[in-house]
Amino acid sequence: FPGTQGIYGLLVGFWVLMKTGILGGSPIPITLDQGMQIFFSCIPVGIVGFFSGWYQGKTAAAAIGLAARNPEGLGKAIVMVTMVETYAVFSLLASLLLFNGISL
Repeated sequence: FPGTQGIYGLLVGFWVLMKTGILGGSPIPITLDQGMQIFFSCIPVGIVGFFSGWYQGKTAAAAIGLAARNPEGLGKAIVMVTMVETYAVFSLLASLLLFNGISL
């Protein structure tokens, strides 16, 4: 599970590279203000992705231990792991919405 946070960061990174023209070979000129806006729009997926990945790994390890001791608790364990993933998805959405709000 924690690998998805890296995929979300990669997705936002490619989105930025495509919209700024860097990936296409003809980069558009951006001002310092636009550069700062782009930087700050990427922060949610970076910070939340790091911490949710960290805690999702801990939650998944605890879920495996719970399932080994009590197989009937497997459903609860999976729900707890996916709840941590929800915050990573929210950060992906926040970064994409913030970035799309920047006029380039």
